[in-house]
Amino acid sequence: MLLGVKQKMSLSLEQQHVRHLQRCAQRSTNGNVSAYIERLLAEDELRQAVTTAARWYAAHPHYAQDSAAEAQAALGETA
Repeated sequence: MLLGVKQKMSLSLEQQHVRHLQRCAQRSTNGNVSAYIERLLAEDELRQAVTTAARWYAAHPHYAQDSAAEAQAALGETA
């Protein structure tokens, strides 16, 4: 993904959803609906990344302990 490269798109939304987006955008991005939607998408991507990481750590429960032990061992070697 290239950052800073924007594309236009059109959405077909119910009027009530358009009004809701406009109200939310007014409160958080000074009325910029595109910026508001972009922020929602970024937050969703972050949520998904955290969920993926949490699942990985749950599937590898000893990773953190092994990692800490390796770090301690490495520190001991340099002392």
